[in-house]
Amino acid sequence: MQKATLFLIVMFAGAAHGYSAQRPSAQDFTRFSGVWKMDPARSESAHQDVAIGVSTLVIRCNASEITIETTRKPEGDNPPFHEVLTFPLDGSERPNTGDGGAAVSGKLHMDGAKLVTETARNVHNSTVTTTYVHMLSPNGRVMTIDKTLTVQHGYQGMSANNSGHGKDVYVRVSK
Repeated sequence: MQKATLFLIVMFAGAAHGYSAQRPSAQDFTRFSGVWKMDPARSESAHQDVAIGVSTLVIRCNASEITIETTRKPEGDNPPFHEVLTFPLDGSERPNTGDGGAAVSGKLHMDGAKLVTETARNVHNSTVTTTYVHMLSPNGRVMTIDKTLTVQHGYQGMSANNSGHGKDVYVRVSK
């Protein structure tokens, strides 16, 4: 009985140590801070049917949260897009006001060296969710974002495509 109890204590202590060692610090998040400009030659969003135009991200980080400001100037007659979303570093969900006054809930977490943001908003009475996986190059000057957008439209069946994927590349303009 004592061996089993000692084994459980050692296993619990090891698991607790492993968990605390893996919790990201504010420094893990601050690596993504800076001003980032989309490289249209390497970005799928710049070449879709309705191209999003010039896109800039401003990422700010402090001890408790990350703010991601997105500005896009689409081509043609489409209106500009400007949105500032704030995500607590503890991974909790936070309500935000997005572009055009839309309610947007968002949360983030680290997946190894990757910053993952998740948002949900209502567009034309359908919930639209996004998952963006931000990855930095080894020198920290290039950020690739793998994007997944899903529309919860309620259609059923194998042919009901409700999600899209893409990859955009941003170059750091300043820290």
